[in-house]
Amino acid sequence: MSEATQTAPDWSAWSQEAVQLMQERNGAWIRSNRLEGCPYEWSLDDARLVFRSEGDEVVSDICVIGSVSRSQGTFCWAWANEAIPSCAQRNLARVREFGKVEALELLIRPEWPGGRPEGLEMAAVAGRILDADGIWIEETGDVTLFFALSNFRRRGNERLRGGS
Repeated sequence: MSEATQTAPDWSAWSQEAVQLMQERNGAWIRSNRLEGCPYEWSLDDARLVFRSEGDEVVSDICVIGSVSRSQGTFCWAWANEAIPSCAQRNLARVREFGKVEALELLIRPEWPGGRPEGLEMAAVAGRILDADGIWIEETGDVTLFFALSNFRRRGNERLRGGS
């Protein structure tokens, strides 16, 4: 079959596969690091998510995918949000470029009507494009942030062990 006669990808199915993939990967990193219910904190300035577990910390790099404003009823890509530091958008340009190449309007329009379900789908799609280890959702007041997670690592935490 020539390239001209090939059919376009079924982006709806591709997106559903992305959601399934991120659900599987989320389950895997939570299980492998025994992080279910562990306290955590995140920082956009450091682009890190840190879990505290049994005298250690488990650290992941974060890439902010985008945010949803409940009051405005919109999804906004992190690259279009001046409040998101550039260090917390690492590799996000790859998602936008993918959208341009594949003519996927939702990946290239800076902001559009949407809520949490659309944000979850965009997080999964971006996670698949970025080959992320998983995604994380964080609600802060009116805004829900969506992160892609990568580069999980464990480090000792002297403060948790009683060190000074």
